[in-house]
Amino acid sequence: MIYINSKLFNLQMILQFALLLLFYFFPFGPITQVLLAGILLCTIGIPHGANDHLYRKEQNWWGMLKFLALYLGIIAAYALLWYFIPLAALLIFFMVSFHHFGQSNFENEHVKYIPSILWGVILLAFPVVLHLEEALFIFKAMIGKGNFNEFIYDTSPLSLTNWQIATLLLLGAAYLISIYIYQKQHFFKYCLQLVLVTLWYLFTPLLFGFIVVFCLWHALQSTQHQVIFYTQHYQKLKRDFFIAMLPFSFISLAGFGFYLYFFDFNIGQAFILLSLITLPHVIVMHRLYGA
Repeated sequence: MIYINSKLFNLQMILQFALLLLFYFFPFGPITQVLLAGILLCTIGIPHGANDHLYRKEQNWWGMLKFLALYLGIIAAYALLWYFIPLAALLIFFMVSFHHFGQSNFENEHVKYIPSILWGVILLAFPVVLHLEEALFIFKAMIGKGNFNEFIYDTSPLSLTNWQIATLLLLGAAYLISIYIYQKQHFFKYCLQLVLVTLWYLFTPLLFGFIVVFCLWHALQSTQHQVIFYTQHYQKLKRDFFIAMLPFSFISLAGFGFYLYFFDFNIGQAFILLSLITLPHVIVMHRLYGA
């Protein structure tokens, strides 16, 4: 099944349009933003990577042990890089995320697929460009150059400068040109998707807006692709997939809850934790899309 032609894509478009209308006419306050973001992260965002172990080559306990050793080893090595060379770790996080976010939208197996790269850049760059000062504070906190730790819930209209408008237009135009070249038959759908996501970023605060896009426009289609692969490749039921998702989802959520309970929440640290589980997940998913 091609994602762009799936029922899920149409559902995502409807949900995004509905959220835009709700947010435009009834701006969400801090409590609503936190609740919605938290629900999406706990039900979609975090669990969507909980089944990486299902796709290991050796489907036995020894294979499971080897998979976990490699998976945790990658996390440990990346954590050391964050500790000793944080700027390099941050740049890797950017590059990996560009590829991963774009790949889930196009289901491509090649790293150099231009529409995929540009879409990944857009999903991450647009909110940064629109909220540059706040984003830079977060990036500095991630590399140990600041202690910014403030949630900004402001929903007032943005006043854009010329360079911001030019950057958004250039990235958007480059993406649409690539779509016309590589995915001409689906140009209208991808164009409408870009418009809806851009409008969402324009109306929403940085963190809330990004969390919704992460869950709605990445985690959902990634989960759908995993379900299709799992049921077809292993001849399993969809129910089996979601049951298998529960243990590691609970472990991840419990670990995050442990962090929140025993440590003061820090935005920079939270993104570092996200990056640690993202890197091995991206490697697994890249192999999955290739298969």
